[in-house]
Amino acid sequence: MSLFINSFMPHIAILSVNHQLAPVEVREKVAFASNELNNALEQFKNTNGVEACAILSTCNRSEVYAIISTDNAQEILSEYLANTHHIKRSELDPYL
Repeated sequence: MSLFINSFMPHIAILSVNHQLAPVEVREKVAFASNELNNALEQFKNTNGVEACAILSTCNRSEVYAIISTDNAQEILSEYLANTHHIKRSELDPYL
């Protein structure tokens, strides 16, 4: 009998833009409006490598949580956040 064990474990990844790291101008750019949240979450679920996800957005922070099945979790999450809010990664990356 042959046993196959997947040695790759999915990652739980969190990306946060918050009041401790980012100025209000940046936090405003990545905030999720309540009327946009369902669509944003659906897009997030359809992101390649994302197995499960959640979004938290308050006046002081925006956070995306995911179970990622690849080894480039930060890249996936930061690309998602930048693309969803139509901003450049160079505007976002210093505050992650």
